[in-house]
Amino acid sequence: MPFLKLNKINCFKALSLSTLAAISVLSAGCENEDERQVFAAQDCLDNARDADQADVCVAKVESLTSPESYLIRCSAHFIAQGFTGSRAADAFQGLKNNTGSGTDPMAVAMAYLVFAKDLPSHTADLALSDCKASGVNSMVQLATMSKLATFVADPSGSGISGGLFDPSSSNFDVSQISTAISNLVSENDATKNETIGNLATTANQTYCAEGSPQKNTEICTNLEASIAAGNGDAATIGRSLLEQLQTNSGQ
Repeated sequence: MPFLKLNKINCFKALSLSTLAAISVLSAGCENEDERQVFAAQDCLDNARDADQADVCVAKVESLTSPESYLIRCSAHFIAQGFTGSRAADAFQGLKNNTGSGTDPMAVAMAYLVFAKDLPSHTADLALSDCKASGVNSMVQLATMSKLATFVADPSGSGISGGLFDPSSSNFDVSQISTAISNLVSENDATKNETIGNLATTANQTYCAEGSPQKNTEICTNLEASIAAGNGDAATIGRSLLEQLQTNSGQ
């Protein structure tokens, strides 16, 4: 299943987290060269299944700096990392019906969103930067949560092995995110807490504004509580969020 699907009436469509439906970001006809390049790149992405194929698609817009070209780059990172629409659906379904696994619903979602493959051209950092440049809020939401999840799963940046955070692997284990959270709580490293706090603040801005479909989800419950507890200090916010996730996991 492609992560994004082309609608040839509109040149580009992107995954919306709140509805898991496509939203148009380029409604004009594909009349000029830039638009034709974006159209060709999107058509390419519809059939891309791995990093090499995604890179071919990105190359089609390498000379462009439009929001649409950054949406191509943003989407390519997720395709390269093995994301599909069903994977995103599984992640956010975890917010609705946690099955008593002993893992916080927000942490369940995070477990599905880790950038687990060691791909220097498709990191969580690059995804967040390119998705922000696209201006598509649903993709910024996805990239922000993926960056937070990836940092929690691999705070040292040394890489993740064994398939524990790859839903396509038989070794995938949602509970591993709770182990990672517990390790960070025990370590209580101020620098790592600060990174998590800054990401939590960004996530709160993208997810939890008044009127947002996510406003009443476990994500915003945790984010808003940690930000209130942190009183403007990023390290305290990060520490509080980790404790929220750990406490709600029953640990």
